[in-house]
Amino acid sequence: MATSSYLNRTTPGVYVTEIDAFGSSIVGVQTAVPVFIGYTEFAGDPVTGAALYNTPVQVSSMSEYVAYFGGAAPRDFTVSLVAGTATPSFTAWYTPDGASAPVLQGFALTPAAGQPEFSLYWQMQLFFANGGQNCYLVSVGSYWSGQLPTALPDPGGWLPGAIAAADLTAGITAAGFVKGPTMTVVPEACQLDQADYAIVAQAMMLQASTLQDRMAILDLPGCLSASTMDELTACQDNLWTAIAPEIASASYAATYAPALVTTVVNPASLLYTDLQSADNGLINNILTTQAVQTYPGAKLATIQAAIATAFPLTGTGAGSNSSALSGDGSAYPAQAAGQTVAQWRAGLDSMLTNALPVFAEIEFHIADAMNVLAPSGAMAGVWTKSDGLSGVWNAPANIALASVSAPLFNMNDTQQGGFNVPVNGQAIDVIRSQINRGTVVWGARTLDGNSLDYRYIQVRRTLIYVEQSIKLALQSYVFAANDATTWATVSASISSFLTGLWQQGGLMGAKASDAFSVSVGLGSTMTAQDVLNGYMIVAVTLQMIHPAEFIELTFTQKMEG
Repeated sequence: MATSSYLNRTTPGVYVTEIDAFGSSIVGVQTAVPVFIGYTEFAGDPVTGAALYNTPVQVSSMSEYVAYFGGAAPRDFTVSLVAGTATPSFTAWYTPDGASAPVLQGFALTPAAGQPEFSLYWQMQLFFANGGQNCYLVSVGSYWSGQLPTALPDPGGWLPGAIAAADLTAGITAAGFVKGPTMTVVPEACQLDQADYAIVAQAMMLQASTLQDRMAILDLPGCLSASTMDELTACQDNLWTAIAPEIASASYAATYAPALVTTVVNPASLLYTDLQSADNGLINNILTTQAVQTYPGAKLATIQAAIATAFPLTGTGAGSNSSALSGDGSAYPAQAAGQTVAQWRAGLDSMLTNALPVFAEIEFHIADAMNVLAPSGAMAGVWTKSDGLSGVWNAPANIALASVSAPLFNMNDTQQGGFNVPVNGQAIDVIRSQINRGTVVWGARTLDGNSLDYRYIQVRRTLIYVEQSIKLALQSYVFAANDATTWATVSASISSFLTGLWQQGGLMGAKASDAFSVSVGLGSTMTAQDVLNGYMIVAVTLQMIHPAEFIELTFTQKMEG
């Protein structure tokens, strides 16, 4: 050390010794770095080709996401005749079996039964649209069954996989080994059944409270189909049941509801394959009927060939009527040399969309159904945006969401009360539609709503920020002399950091001494035995900022004179 170097000098002369007057400064850690966990098209290094499943990968844009993980998962939708008084998804002309003339009919468009919604790609779109920047991705597997590709695969003949709690929890474990994430987001978990959802939610909360460096952003189980108050209340009850065994970690988690009606899925990004089924008779009939009504001669034959290629008649189900609608045997051009399956399919879909307005309408309705997404991805972006604009100590609320047209169910004040301030304190932050503002985040509570210490999201996150920043800075003092000099240096470093936080508005108090206090030393935080055992104990007290959640205006009339 500089103070003792003079003992080793052997040559006469004048020497200069510099002694540090200040300890190492503490630099605040990043506060808004989510780690997303879910299924992707593939997971591979675009340079080396190495597999990256269950490996945290840092990305900062959708182009980087696509390079490492591919694109969106396809969906299967079916078209059926509307029965009774049910409201149709769309109406179109079609030719009934045995009829020679078309009739106007209503049709229902529904997702294929039992097929999960692999939504991570669209959740990333929501994240970046709402202010998201740097984040981590953990791919727990490909959404194609039985495949683990490391680059863009050929989708021909593949089947969709399933969402499994074991995969998601393995991804959560992998995310726990990387330093930097401050939020854990698993958007696809809301589709699991009650038992599996509980496994994933508890794993997220336990990891957050154990590491103490992140929070879990949860979605309500079953939220994607909860479009009424009764359904949302049932989801709330299911959440409470699911997290009950891990309630001690409640302050490290926040939940948002309802699901969101977004605009991230564009009809132009869909393909005719989203409508394929074992029997293409009905969709073939609808498209061919419109083609016959619209196009004459050679043009009709070309369009019929495209329809037959996209939706070949493999059965004689309701509406097939293949004899009445058959073409002249023309064939749609086969895949050209050097053309990928994806490119060929895109060309066929583009032809159908441009030629047949009813097909464009059907794809619009498919996009509309796919645009219902869990809110966690958008909220990770909102937290990032709020931190950048106002600091982590401000509530990430009263912020309008981008790429969102409405909540799936719009609550009123009375309905929200049972979610924001439930008796058990396990608050759910509600997203609401507000006039002239759009869809707004209207809550900022953790699942530990009855706690006076950790009721609010920004209080918990500010504590995480302070704790992790100080912890990281004090690593350099491990094995340093446990004496008054070190204690004074540590105290000065922490005080300087907290003074800066107070000056930015992150702590409450008229002066710095009101906002925080730092104690370290023999007789104050440590005993002689603590020193002998190698413990340096620092006590920090903070005056946290709480939001003005309930603003009450009082008006009084005053008589003249």
